[in-house]
This record gives sequence, C-alpha cells and structure tokens, in this order.
Amino acid sequence: MINNTYKLLENSEATLTSYVLQQDKFDFRRIKRPAILVCPGGGYQFVSENEGEPVALAFAREGYCTFVLNYSVRIENPFPKALTEVATAIKLIREHAREWNIDPDDITVAGFSAGGHLAASIGVFYNHQFLLDDINATEEEIKPNSLILGYPAITLKPWNRDPVSPEIIKMMDEGLMPDLRGADITQILAGKMDVTEDEKDYFNLLNYVSEKTPKSFIWGSNQDTLIHPSDIWGFASKLREFSVPYEMHIFGRGPHGQGTSDAVVVDKSMLSQFHLSEWVRLSLLWLEENRNECK
Repeated sequence: MINNTYKLLENSEATLTSYVLQQDKFDFRRIKRPAILVCPGGGYQFVSENEGEPVALAFAREGYCTFVLNYSVRIENPFPKALTEVATAIKLIREHAREWNIDPDDITVAGFSAGGHLAASIGVFYNHQFLLDDINATEEEIKPNSLILGYPAITLKPWNRDPVSPEIIKMMDEGLMPDLRGADITQILAGKMDVTEDEKDYFNLLNYVSEKTPKSFIWGSNQDTLIHPSDIWGFASKLREFSVPYEMHIFGRGPHGQGTSDAVVVDKSMLSQFHLSEWVRLSLLWLEENRNECK
C-alpha cells in the first residue's frame, strides 16, 4: 500500500493522505481500481479522524484505492477554500491514475456531516467558472463520478435549537469531545460573524442541484439531532426532479457522527442499539450496480 501524505496547494495547509493498493510485481493483470476520496466532518471547525481513515480502510478492504482529505477549516478559511482543495485532490488523483492503477472514470467523493456538505458542494459546483479559474482546471478533471453522502449538511438551516446541555459543555471543557462553540457553519463559510439571510441561502446546496449533479448515495438517521432527515429528503427530491440516479437510506436509530458505525469507531456496547454500519455494504452494492450498468 502506498500510504503517503501530499500537500495540495502552496497557499493552504490542506493535505491528502493516500491508501493506494499496489499490484504485485508479478501480477500482469494491471487492475484498474475504483477510487474514493473521503471528506470527514467536523462542522468546518475541525476534521474528524473517526470519519477519515476508518472509512478509507473499510473501502480499501474491498479493493478501492482511497484517500482522505484534511481540508482547511475555521472562519479564517472561508468558502471556497475547502472546495478548491477537494477539487485539487480530485485533479491530483486523476493525474496519477495510471501510476496508481486507478480508473479515472470511477472516482467517488464520500463526505460526512460538514464533509458531506463539502462533497455535495463539489458535486454541484465542479462546473462553475469561479472554481475552474481558481485552480486552473477543466470540468472533466475535477468532476466526481459519484457521491456518497453520510448525514450531509445540505441546507445549513438549524432545526434543533435546544440549549447545549451542561453535560456536553462539561465534556467540551474537559477535552472529551470537540469544542463546537463559536462560529457556526454559515459564519465560517462566509468568513464573518454577521451573515445576512441572502448569504446564508447562498450556501444552501438545494439551490444548485441540476441534471449534471453526479449520481448519489445518501444516508442518515432518524435520531440524528444535528442533521434533520429533511436535508436528506430534500437533496434526494432535487436529484429526482432532475432525473439524477440516487439511493437513499434513513436508518431508524443511531446518533450523529458515527462514520463507519462499527467497532472501529463505536464502543461495542452501543452496536446492538443500531445497525448504521450497513451503509458501507449498501453503498458498495450501489457502486457495483452503477459500475455494471456502465459496462
């Protein structure tokens, strides 16, 4: 396995970590493998480790060459900073496709929570001139062939306005969970604290779905207290409106931010309470079905 970390842009701290499966030197089949680029979540405040390498390794076990994007976060890196980084990562993967035995026409971007917003953003903005000009690329170089969106933030409209519980505040103070106080996602993307309603609406991705949006596998949980299932339904509804193929799963149980939702990232005592981990198997079946359809 080629496990390297690459710097993407001169004006950015973003990095791309590869988990590229190597061919045995005596294997002359020269398999062209599909690739998955993983965009972890973290509310654009940090990059979640639980939604990075565990996801990459889960797909690597199934024969995918995988990559994890450690993109720029926080309010000092507003839109489209992270978007240019994911676009550059896709371009880099395609440029090295021959060297890494990757099929350049089979590159999926998978994202979770805020990373789901980032993955969906490249799916709707890859053909916008501002992005192409920013990184000197063509549509063909940066377009994902498909998307996997786990509990994605799509509209960025908060639905759970309950005050943060004292228990959660205590855990953040003690460093037992990420400190999510401070700027929210729209403020981070706008690069300022005072955001107008029109500016907030600019980052609502439902406004940009079209017939050119890549086919998508979307999943989430009915018990998610951060991303309402209506974000997922809304995105799927837009895809259907434009006749874009998709598959959607809303699991009955399970909290937000579970990544692979297996024993790698979740305490074993919790696993009997939900079966979110099925999303990996289901997405693999979906990807294979789409692959066979293209043959």
